[in-house]
Parts: sequence; structure tokens; C-alpha cells
Amino acid sequence: MKIMVASDIHGRITRLREFLHAVDLFAPDKVILLGDFLYNGPRNGVPEDYDPMGCANLLNRYANIIIGIRGNCDSRIDEELLRFPLKDSRQMYLCGYRCDLIHGDLLTSNLVNVSRGDILMFGHTHVPMLKQADGVIYLNPGSISFPKQGSEPSYALMSDTRIQVQNLSTHEPIMALEIGV
Repeated sequence: MKIMVASDIHGRITRLREFLHAVDLFAPDKVILLGDFLYNGPRNGVPEDYDPMGCANLLNRYANIIIGIRGNCDSRIDEELLRFPLKDSRQMYLCGYRCDLIHGDLLTSNLVNVSRGDILMFGHTHVPMLKQADGVIYLNPGSISFPKQGSEPSYALMSDTRIQVQNLSTHEPIMALEIGV
């Protein structure tokens, strides 16, 4: 199984097109989107390529493989434009691992309950992270639209044996972790 993970699109159609090109290139079984789909957010400014309706239309073409998590910038009206459901959090098995999916603004809530062997996937910070601590793997794919703290636009790829965070433009790995070995 092959999974792609991204977060924090914030209505940037140019960056979303780049990500969807990667989706076409890697042909994943599922695409996990960890929130903040259409609205640019009050701290990010309005970029030239801000096109929430265009982003919704592009995302809807992939609705059959998208698993969506609601972000802090996602509203009920956004959900009406998207053809896949958004939930605050989800627990599911991917590549044989129990995965907890959440945007990241709710990490301290009772929605997160990870144990040894689990993978916690979250966005929100716009900074990529891939680490293992106390038997839990923590994955933040960064942001495809507004990367922060000097990071590049990025997403993640996951298979049965490896997770890697990739640069959006070059598709080269930024960081990688062997799993299931």
C-alpha cells in the first residue's frame, strides 16, 4: 500500500497543482489531507494564486482516494464545496499501522490517544517533522502552501516499510524513517 500525506493547502492553487502532479506521479492508494484546505488564514496574507473554488474543484477530482481532516481554518461552508467528508480526527489502519489523524491544533485534546506502535499524523505547524519517540512515530508533512521556520513546501510518502517527507518541487526526500523493519 502507498499513502501520500499533505497538510495546509490554504487555497493556493499553484501549490495544490504541484501536489496533485505528485499524486499522479506516485499513484497512491490513499491521500491523507490533514486540514486547512481552502481558506488562507488571517496570518498568511492573500497570495496571488489564492483560489479556494479552484482548489475545491481540483480536490474533488480525487475525492475517491482522499481522507480529510478538518483544520482550524476549515468551516462548514468549505465542507459543502468538498466531495469528501471532513472529521476532526480519525483512527485507521494504514500500511498495517494504527494511525491517528488530526490537524494539530487539537493535539492536546482528548481526540488523540496514541500507544506504542502507532503513527500520529498531524499538520498545523507548517513545519515538517518525522521522528520516533517512546515507540510512537510522529509525522507532520509540513505545508504545501506556507512553509515556516525556513522549511520548503513538502508532503509525505508512506509505504509498509518507510515514511519520508518530500520536497514539493523536487520530490526529493527531506527526511526518512524506516518502519516495520
